[in-house]
Amino acid sequence: MKNYYRIMLGRKSIYAEEAHKENFIGAGWFSDVDFTNKLPESWREFNKINIPKYIKENPGTLKVAAGLACGMLFTISKGILIGDIVLCPDGNGIYYEGASCGRIKKRPSE
Repeated sequence: MKNYYRIMLGRKSIYAEEAHKENFIGAGWFSDVDFTNKLPESWREFNKINIPKYIKENPGTLKVAAGLACGMLFTISKGILIGDIVLCPDGNGIYYEGASCGRIKKRPSE
């Protein structure tokens, strides 16, 4: 079964047109962190490690807001699988739609 994700590409969708034209989605809230081959299996573990980092980089952020931001980063980085549908608003009432094809990990049934 495929999943559907709505992803904002930048504040007020400023990267939506570029991402659509160049066929990518992206996410990132950490200035100097490379998560390549460093994502744990569970979003809870990811959040436990990264919420304090997020709050440090974004002073005044509530723990709940930091948890939501980290959870979304984990989902975009590890949860979207081949064939999932991604919907990205352009900020003007239009949504770009695409199917994920860039993940190496496939669903167990595939």
